[in-house]
Amino acid sequence: MNYLLYGYYIDYYSENKSKLCVLCLLHELRVITRSQLFELINLEYSLTMSGLKYILKCLTEDNLIDKKQNGKEVYYFLTKEGHLSIGGYYTFPKVPEYNLNHHLKINDYLIKTIRLVKNHEHLKRIMSERRIVYEAKDLNSSAKGRKFFVPDFRVRFRDKNDVEINWSFEIELTMKTRRRYRNSIFPKYIEELGSKKNAHVIYVTPSGAIREELEQFKYAFHKIETKKDARSGELFDRFHILSDKNFETELNYLLKTDPGINWLPEKENTLYQDGSVQETLELFAEEKKKDEEKKEERTLKPRVTFNPEFL
Repeated sequence: MNYLLYGYYIDYYSENKSKLCVLCLLHELRVITRSQLFELINLEYSLTMSGLKYILKCLTEDNLIDKKQNGKEVYYFLTKEGHLSIGGYYTFPKVPEYNLNHHLKINDYLIKTIRLVKNHEHLKRIMSERRIVYEAKDLNSSAKGRKFFVPDFRVRFRDKNDVEINWSFEIELTMKTRRRYRNSIFPKYIEELGSKKNAHVIYVTPSGAIREELEQFKYAFHKIETKKDARSGELFDRFHILSDKNFETELNYLLKTDPGINWLPEKENTLYQDGSVQETLELFAEEKKKDEEKKEERTLKPRVTFNPEFL
């Protein structure tokens, strides 16, 4: 979870850490069910369901969060007061339940993804859709009122040269128009894969019909691009269309086998919890080398020298 909340300072040893985690998670993901909050927090540290219910009750009574019923599940969202209490920098959603099913489904896949990637030694951070949009809009005067096409979430790794590698995830629950796939969505991702040699695009859908449509577009674009340049066929190996059933199996396989994110450091590194890396420096390497050379000379030098004057 700390890789998702990298933009916030949270003291995980403080008494109010769970309250702050709930507020920050709601700010980052907009709407979250109680069971999803329970899973997200327990990815980082242990918290009982009764403990979570008490925290949610306190935050609701303080008017920092609100809740609504969705079938058997309860979902939570920030109030204006809650948004201000953590210095919220994303746009405050006037209608938090807008596109509710899609947001909750994204949370489900995000939790599965975090569970699989959180211990990867070259993981840098996990970015929500809100964070990606915020970074695109920040200090960009031409971005005002403009809609941004961004993935539902992104997992960022570092390669052996400390270059960032993005894995972009799209959770497809509704089929877009063919014109949009053909003229906007697929060309954008193909361009991204072409310019970033280790990037991946991962579509996930629980719908067989949507998956079939996506596969057809992938095949059509593969045919067009390889006709222009046969070498471009490689980038389609990094364009994945997964079903709900094989999502975790396929993602786990990619995490173990992808060459871009599986590399051995040349020097011994210390990896800290926040994802930063401190290299171990070979201090006094020259002095150490000279000492070893002197030791070798003493070993080879004879202890008794022959002098003919003593004969």
